[in-house]
Amino acid sequence: MKELSEKARKLRVDILEMTTRAGSGHPGGSLSSAEIITALYFNKMKHDPKNPNWEQRDRFVLSKGHSCPVVYAALAETGYFPREKLKTLRKLGSMLQGHPDAKRTPGAEFSTGSLGLGLSHGNGVAIALRDKGLVDSRVYVLMGDGELQEGQVWEAATTTAHRKLNNV
Repeated sequence: MKELSEKARKLRVDILEMTTRAGSGHPGGSLSSAEIITALYFNKMKHDPKNPNWEQRDRFVLSKGHSCPVVYAALAETGYFPREKLKTLRKLGSMLQGHPDAKRTPGAEFSTGSLGLGLSHGNGVAIALRDKGLVDSRVYVLMGDGELQEGQVWEAATTTAHRKLNNV
């Protein structure tokens, strides 16, 4: 437990350094997610930085995409890319932008940013995993309080229950 607490502290330092250096960003949402991200990336989720497309991996959807600095810090810490890249947050041409870009950021599973869509995305992935027989793979969706007022979120929640998606 102490090791995880230290990881969360380190992620917080990275968040503050990244957003301060960039002169922009949303440190609050990232800071408030440090323990959740630490628990997932360093204890719970099955993932492999050396084989990021491993089919049996768990998936993570950051629905509140503006909180990506905490995920970037965790991805660097777990070895998806060199920590030096954290210094490029929000710089022109950087793979670390203000919202995750799955095509440019190693370890980022989904490009997100439009609030309220993450759970729907997670449901679709969960259905696909189940249909492929990957019943041990999980989909973790981190949402923010601001998006919970979107009707889309509640429709997605009812879909999760209706489809009996026990892997989200």
